[in-house]
Amino acid sequence: MKKEETIKGVRRTETGSGANKRLRRDGFLPGNIFGKGMDTVQVAVRRDEVMKGLAKHGKAAEFRLEVEGDKTYDVMVREIQNLPTKGGVQHVDFQRIILSEELKAEVPVKTVGTEFVETRHMYILHQMDVIPVRGLAKDLPEAVEIDVAHLHPGDTVTVGDLKLPKGIVCDVDPESPVLSVKEAKKHDETVEEAAEEPVADAE
Repeated sequence: MKKEETIKGVRRTETGSGANKRLRRDGFLPGNIFGKGMDTVQVAVRRDEVMKGLAKHGKAAEFRLEVEGDKTYDVMVREIQNLPTKGGVQHVDFQRIILSEELKAEVPVKTVGTEFVETRHMYILHQMDVIPVRGLAKDLPEAVEIDVAHLHPGDTVTVGDLKLPKGIVCDVDPESPVLSVKEAKKHDETVEEAAEEPVADAE
C-alpha cells in the first residue's frame, strides 16, 4: 500500500440532516475519521476529490487527508453511504491507517489476458468483484490480479488459487469461486441463412 492521493477537508462544526444537505449542495461530503486509540473526527471533504481518487485507485488505496487547521491523517475509505432514493453519495467514513497494525479491507479483482479469452469466443463470469482480506496496511495490495489468458471453458478460479502477498490472508472458504470461464454461444448461421432464402413463387 502506498500513498496515492491527497484529499483536503475541514472540520464539521454543524451536524444534522440540514447541515449535511447544505454541504452536499456545495459540493462537499460529510464524513468521519475513526481509528484505534483516537476520538472520531467529523470532517467535510470535496466530493470530486474523493470520487476521483476512488475511481483511479480503488478503496484499498491509502490517502492523505489534510484537515484544515488540524493535521494530516493517513487513511483509507472504509464505507460509502449512498442516497437511498436519488442516488449519489451522501456520506463517507475514513479509517486511520497505522502501517504496523493489522486491518481488514476489500481488494478489487483485476483480470489480465481477457483479450485472449475473447478471441477464443469465451467470456469471464465474475462471482466475486472484491476479495475481503486482512493484514498489515503496508502489505495490502491495490488489487488481486488474475491471469485468465491460459484458462479454458469450464475452468474456475477459487479463493484458494489466488496469489496474495506475504502476510495477507483471506478468511473466505478457499473453495469459493472468484470467476469462471464460459463458452460463448455460437450463432446458428444455418437458421439465419434459411430465414433469408427467398421463397419460390407458386406456378
